Amino acid sequence: MFPAEQVLRGRRGAAAIELVLMAPIFFLIALATTDVVRYFRAQLRVETVAVQLGQIVSQCRRITDPGDVSQFWTHATRIAGGVVDVNSGTGGAVIITAVGRNNNANRALWRKRTGNTTIASSVATTVPGAATIAEGFVVPTGQTLFVTEVYAIVQPWILSAGLIGTVLPNVLNGTTLFLSRAPDPAVLQTDPANATNSNTADCTA
Repeated sequence: MFPAEQVLRGRRGAAAIELVLMAPIFFLIALATTDVVRYFRAQLRVETVAVQLGQIVSQCRRITDPGDVSQFWTHATRIAGGVVDVNSGTGGAVIITAVGRNNNANRALWRKRTGNTTIASSVATTVPGAATIAEGFVVPTGQTLFVTEVYAIVQPWILSAGLIGTVLPNVLNGTTLFLSRAPDPAVLQTDPANATNSNTADCTA
C-alpha cells in the first residue's frame, strides 16, 4: 500500500469518527430548534384565541350563563386548534373579566373562567374587587371593559430541556382589552348567571 493511500484512509476514518461524535450534538440542536418553534407557534395561537374570543364577547348585547359562557369555551377550544390546551384542569385556562368604573377607579364586576383553576388572573385577585389594567387605563364612565386572558402551559421536551433550560417560560399568556360595543354597556355589568333564561344562548346563538 502506498503512503498516500494510508493517509487518505486515515483521514476517512477520522472523518467518520468525528461524524459519529458530532451527530448527537446536531440532533439535540435540531430538537431544541424545533422546540423553540413549537413555543412560538403556541404563543401565536394563545394570542389569537385572546383576540378572537375578546371580539366575540365585546359584541354581545347580553350574556347568559351557562348559555353563552359555555359557547365562549367552545369557541376558545376550536380556535386553539389543539396547538394549545385551554380547557383542561391541568393545562391552560381562559379567563374573562368584566371591568367597570367606580369612583374613578377600575373595579372587577364579574368573572368567568374555565380550565386550570390554579392559574391566577392578572386583572384582579377577588371579584368583585379592585382591578388593575395595564398602563393605568381607566374604564370610561358607563362603559364595560372585557379583559380576556388566555393561558397555556407548554413544557420543553425532555431531550431539549438541557439546551433550552429556563430561557422560555412554561406558562404562555395572551391578554386583550375590548370595550363593550353594546348600545347599553352598563347592562353587561351584571353577572350573566343572574340573567333571565340563563341556560339559553343569546349573543352566541
